[in-house]
Amino acid sequence: MFQNFKKLFSTKKRIFAYITLVLIAWCVWWYFTDVAIMVGNYGKLHTYTDVALSMVMIFWFPLFIMGLYHKGNLFGKHENLHKKSLLWTISGTIGTILSGCSCCGLTLASYFGLLPLMNLLPYDGLEIKILGTLGLLYALYDIMKNLEVCQVKKK
Repeated sequence: MFQNFKKLFSTKKRIFAYITLVLIAWCVWWYFTDVAIMVGNYGKLHTYTDVALSMVMIFWFPLFIMGLYHKGNLFGKHENLHKKSLLWTISGTIGTILSGCSCCGLTLASYFGLLPLMNLLPYDGLEIKILGTLGLLYALYDIMKNLEVCQVKKK
């Protein structure tokens, strides 16, 4: 699996692409997140957990996108990609959006119809971020383990 990480970063273009994606995600997170207000509203433990989950999303989601891009280039056709890839991409995107910050995460959660669920949760939606992060980590593990393996069964 670690050899697959080396393959993703085998060229300067890919390294530049990863750094660019991380910087874009970081800038969006930095612009929309006010940590001081979060500490005042939620407390230190909740805020630092939120920030840690956001950092995981900022650094690992671009790696997942690069793995998906590599696999897509390797197998060439959309129908040859594993069916889970689309589901993981959508889950990772939603998780990344919701992990952006607590303030805009709530607004965006309402667009996805998650606001009633978030009102029932005791930690103001932090549970959704944890589930999204765990989903992303599983998806990243799955794609990195099978980076150059076509999982389509032959007829």
